Amino acid sequence: MKNKEKKPHTFPKKTEQGRLKGLFYNNKFVLILSVVIAFIIWVALAFNDTEHFPKRINEVPISVQLSDEAQQQGLTVYSPTKTDTVSVTISGNTLIVNQIRSSDIEVVPMSVSQITAPGDYKIALMGKNVSALSSFEFVNIYPSEWTVHVDRAAKKSFPIKLPANMDKIDTSGYYSPGPTADTESVTISGPETEVNKIDHVSIDYSAGSTALTETKSVQAPLVLYDSSGNVITPSHYVTMSISQVNVTIQVQPKKTVKVRPTFTNQPAGLQMDQDSAFTVTPGTIEIAGPKDTLSKISEVSLEAIDFSQINTTHNSFNQQISQLPTGCTNLSSGTTAQVTLKNMSQYTSKEITITNFTKMNVPDGMTAAMETKSLTVSIVGKESDIATLTDSNITAAVDFSNVQETGTTNAPVSIKIGGNKNCWAYGTYQASVTLSKT
Repeated sequence: MKNKEKKPHTFPKKTEQGRLKGLFYNNKFVLILSVVIAFIIWVALAFNDTEHFPKRINEVPISVQLSDEAQQQGLTVYSPTKTDTVSVTISGNTLIVNQIRSSDIEVVPMSVSQITAPGDYKIALMGKNVSALSSFEFVNIYPSEWTVHVDRAAKKSFPIKLPANMDKIDTSGYYSPGPTADTESVTISGPETEVNKIDHVSIDYSAGSTALTETKSVQAPLVLYDSSGNVITPSHYVTMSISQVNVTIQVQPKKTVKVRPTFTNQPAGLQMDQDSAFTVTPGTIEIAGPKDTLSKISEVSLEAIDFSQINTTHNSFNQQISQLPTGCTNLSSGTTAQVTLKNMSQYTSKEITITNFTKMNVPDGMTAAMETKSLTVSIVGKESDIATLTDSNITAAVDFSNVQETGTTNAPVSIKIGGNKNCWAYGTYQASVTLSKT
């Protein structure tokens, strides 16, 4: 009988679950695990034990209430500000302490009796409960002291002074009325001590290296100066209504244009050519304005001369230059020009009595009667033209536009000359009229 071959003995493989279960039969492992669990439990209990381990609360506001005496003196607290906060630790009943938030408490000075005048005061801080909760107390405050800055409040408005010399202008062909800002003044508020140091306000600006030939606009920050011209850097307690302005340096092209007189009540047949009829001094002026506007301008007009003010001895007038187009500026030294009519030696005057009246603009429901039956007027013209005139050629037009009430009064009269187109009436006239209801 053959002997059977013996096979080596094999052990079953341990699974991960089996190895983990085996650890709990290891005394050393169980001891370490027990210590760790005990420590975790201790930490958890200690964290919630606000009796022995105070709770820290951050971002607690600081409230400073000055004494009545200090407030009567106009003192205002500038530091701490509304955004200044501290950290506080509190202890007490765990259920109560865990409900406390930063809004439930505040920090106040232990005393403000020493604050009696503007200045800086270092004060000790203490906690204050402003909630309905109790059963807790303040342990520590971080920081425990604060420097309180007090002063009287001041508020002033300052004009914004632009520098006299900014960018250079190419004056050979351009004009600038100077820089302008979109805001003329700034209001500055803050501690009286700091506001009173400010003498004037200007801008921070550096001129370019080349002369300007077109309008330039920039944003410029405001700069504060004391009376000695030194720059003031304001503290964060100072507030300004604006911190910068938009500055425009307007640059316009220049142009020389003719000055031309105008006339009213000019006889229809009378030609007023500048070379032969009159002279103008100055005959030209220099103006500046937008390029597109200047391209359409070759002359500027004077205020109209009324022919009723012209006769053989009164033939020179100083007239204002009429309003220029929008955006244009008169660069000449004067705003008037002298107009002198030529050839007045060719004219003469004659007084003619007229009886021919017409009525204009009589109010509705009214009757107008002439009290003046005749009117002597001065007619100006060449002797040959005046010789052909009679009272039948001349009409006195009475205007009732400004006569509205019943009764007798004076009304303005305009003289109209028919037939001859080269004569005119000199002077102003009125006639007595009576207005009555129909």
